[in-house]
Parts: sequence; structure tokens; C-alpha cells
Amino acid sequence: MKPIVKIEPHQRRCSIDGSTTALASMLITLNANQYIMPATIKTAHTLRVQYDFRYIEFQQILTIITATGVNYKNGFFQRLKYQLYSDADLQARDNLKIAPFCCDKVAIRRENL
Repeated sequence: MKPIVKIEPHQRRCSIDGSTTALASMLITLNANQYIMPATIKTAHTLRVQYDFRYIEFQQILTIITATGVNYKNGFFQRLKYQLYSDADLQARDNLKIAPFCCDKVAIRRENL
């Protein structure tokens, strides 16, 4: 009998900066996305996002953040952390043997924005 695989959504943190109206519109946009479970702002500048890595990448979440007029920290260590998040998403998809969504990635990105 095959063991049951339980798929947990990924939880990520991102340091953000923006006006209160931009932050509110960003939270509304992120929470309206069907692949992002909860998106909350814990401290004054920390966004916590929980998302289904099978359908959305962390880079797409960063694109949604910048599209709403909110800036995120983009220093060397933050870029390294964001790349680690993207690599972890890709590795998890590979472990589940999910076909990469390279061909319909544009359609998914348009749906999320």
C-alpha cells in the first residue's frame, strides 16, 4: 500500500514598504488569489504569505506585490532568500513529479494579476 502524501502549503516572509492604502490593496489582491491561502502583515514591515506551490511561484507573488505599488526589500541577502524560496518550490514540484507549467505560465500569471 502506498503511503499517503500530505501536501502542505509553503509559508514565506517578505519585508515590505509602502503606504497604508497600498498595503491594504495588496492584502486584498493577495487574499483574492485562489492559490494564496492567508496573506497577513505581522509587524509593520513583514508580510507573511502561505501559498500552494503547485500552482504559483514565489516570484509571481513578488510580481503581484510590486503591481499593487508596494516595494519589497531587494538587497543581496533578500534576493538570495527569494531565490532559495523559488528553488524550494521547484524542488517540491519535482519531488511530486508535477509537470512544469512553462507553456501555460503566461495564462496563470495573467489570472493571478
